[in-house]
Amino acid sequence: MMLSNSQVQCADCKRSVNKLDTFASSNPSRELRYRCRFCYSVNRDLGLGQVEKPQVKREYFCGRCKYKFKSLGTLCPYCSKQDQVVEQVHSVMDLL
Repeated sequence: MMLSNSQVQCADCKRSVNKLDTFASSNPSRELRYRCRFCYSVNRDLGLGQVEKPQVKREYFCGRCKYKFKSLGTLCPYCSKQDQVVEQVHSVMDLL
């Protein structure tokens, strides 16, 4: 049995490390990534088979065209401007 002593690049810090000293993880597109021991100890929640958290759409209101929408970004889909777009915050204090 022969052990592989090849070098791979860490997906987080981009350093070249020994393949035997890495942890394998997969990204959302199911590609295999290697992480060195230091990067793995800093961020352990992205192990093999676990998926990164998707971004959450937030509610916005455009004061220019009076349009309420949900989006990942602040660009209004109705008027294509972002200068008067504000994020909608729903809390009890807003209702009082």
